[in-house]
Amino acid sequence: MKKTKPDVPGIIAGTVLTGAATIYLLNDNGVVPTDDLGVAAALLLVAAGIVGLAASHRN
Repeated sequence: MKKTKPDVPGIIAGTVLTGAATIYLLNDNGVVPTDDLGVAAALLLVAAGIVGLAASHRN
C-alpha cells in the first residue's frame, strides 16, 4: 500500500494563517502589545507548524 505524504502547501498556509490570527487576537485583546511580538510571533508560528505537521501524518 502506498504511503500518503503530508500536504506541505496546506501546512504552510495553515501555519501562516493561524500565526497571523493568533498575533492579531493577542494584540487586539491587549495581551501582547505589537512592540513585544518579535520573538513571540516566531514562536507562535513554529508551534503552529509543529501542530500542523503532527496533524498531517495520516495512516
